Amino acid sequence: TLIFYEGEYVDRFVPMLATSWEISEDGLVYTFTIRKGVKFHEGGDLTPEDVVYSLQRALIQDRAGGPIWMLLDPIFGVHSIEELAEKLGSDEAVYEALQKAIRAEGDKVIITLDHAYGPFIQILAGTWASIVDKEWVIEQGGWDGSANWRKWHDPAAEESELFNKANGTGPFKLEAWVPGEYISFVRNENYWREPAKLARAVIKVVPEWGTRLAMFQAGDADIIAVPRQYVAQMDELVAQGKARMMGPFPAATCQSGFFNFYVTEGSPFMPLLGGEPKPDLLADIHLRRAINYALDIDTYIKEAWLGEAWQLPGVIPQGRLGYDPTQPVYGFDMEKAEQELRLAWGGKLWKDGFRLTITYNQGNLARKFVAEMIERALESFNAKRQAEGLRAMFVVEVQDLPWPTYLKYMDAGQLALFFIGWLEDYAHPDNWVKPYMHSTGAFAMNQHFDTVKNVEFSPVYATWLPSKTYDNLQVLFDDLIDKASRETDFAKAELLYKELNRLAHEWAINVGHIQLLARHYEQLWVRGWYYNPAYPGEYFYVLWKEG
Repeated sequence: TLIFYEGEYVDRFVPMLATSWEISEDGLVYTFTIRKGVKFHEGGDLTPEDVVYSLQRALIQDRAGGPIWMLLDPIFGVHSIEELAEKLGSDEAVYEALQKAIRAEGDKVIITLDHAYGPFIQILAGTWASIVDKEWVIEQGGWDGSANWRKWHDPAAEESELFNKANGTGPFKLEAWVPGEYISFVRNENYWREPAKLARAVIKVVPEWGTRLAMFQAGDADIIAVPRQYVAQMDELVAQGKARMMGPFPAATCQSGFFNFYVTEGSPFMPLLGGEPKPDLLADIHLRRAINYALDIDTYIKEAWLGEAWQLPGVIPQGRLGYDPTQPVYGFDMEKAEQELRLAWGGKLWKDGFRLTITYNQGNLARKFVAEMIERALESFNAKRQAEGLRAMFVVEVQDLPWPTYLKYMDAGQLALFFIGWLEDYAHPDNWVKPYMHSTGAFAMNQHFDTVKNVEFSPVYATWLPSKTYDNLQVLFDDLIDKASRETDFAKAELLYKELNRLAHEWAINVGHIQLLARHYEQLWVRGWYYNPAYPGEYFYVLWKEG
């Protein structure tokens, strides 16, 4: 990539394939000076044209469900290359726009944005902005750099010319990849920096925990990924001086339950109110608040996560702009839950009962645990309701689904209340408010916030904004998120993100939103490892082994 994170910092960057960079005062133009004397693994020389091609190729490839929306939004103000083609009217116009937005001048590459975008520099540190050898990729059958870009748009993974091969500039070269088994790398002796200390690195896929642990104990694995339920076994090895544990660290990952305000037609999980289909059951804020109050979140964290997580206000995690630990959270309070349930749907829900299905992906025990906690809590009100002479029941069903099926139903907006996690793409609050709240977000796009109409907004933090009525809740969220990401004044941006966090809580858009802690276990001979939550993989370049 052009830049990379400086050590453990998520907001400091060091030069990589760019030796320096400048950002215009208006935040629209980024100018990178490209490093000379860098070789690709197959022997080609790095040029500014390679950088331009790599970024343009990423934009036109734009695989469905992939990360390129992160570049398309700031550069063109769209969320897919198809949207840009529709906006400009032709594929040729898209090609011309690419040439204007990303271009080379001498030893520099200039990127011009559609609008100022606070997290753009963080996005360029991600793997999706990696640089490839233009000539080599074309030889492999990749995009030829012409206006006929659609031929290479959104290929199936196996059809991509780089599916099982690589030719980068990094400290390690791809040696072999056996899907589902292992991937191995060998040291790049011609790396532009000092070559790596490790001659070879291998990542093995070992699903069965007993086998994985045995490999570590035998010294056949240097670093081991440890599922939460097996932490105690590893801690015993640490206590015996046979392993090293680093952490716990605040992870750049959260777990949440998501409310769908309008379940789409044909869903096998359609909610019922009084025995009748009610697709917008969860659009009632009192029901969403009740579910939040009914969740014993402290027990959830203690039992499912061994205490290594904490509840968040809103959606932004600790360590990101806009996080404020003084903002309120929903505590476990069954009296308040009952009060809210009695108010839901003007009293009809308490009187006539409801049916709700909570879903999670098969095999995820923590999500099963929290879903069943909510099930028991809500159904516990039936005893009181029966004592009042009410016969219709509160019925909550917990359903697990295979991962592909789960995603299919989620993407179709057919899950009512579903639990899933989010791993940060880039270290900025935009990558939290966008997936959780924006109409184009990975989760929010399936939650139908637009179901709530005529929303009154009065700012609490961003007090320069006027009070106004928005057509619906989604329009409010989108407006504030777009304002925040485009704000070049740091102080104002922080207040906008605090505003969004406040709104996420007040509108109770999710339940059980927690940030996890991360642990790292390694052999005593491993040296050089450090934690950077913005880079979830192992950075082999800084590692070495003693003895």
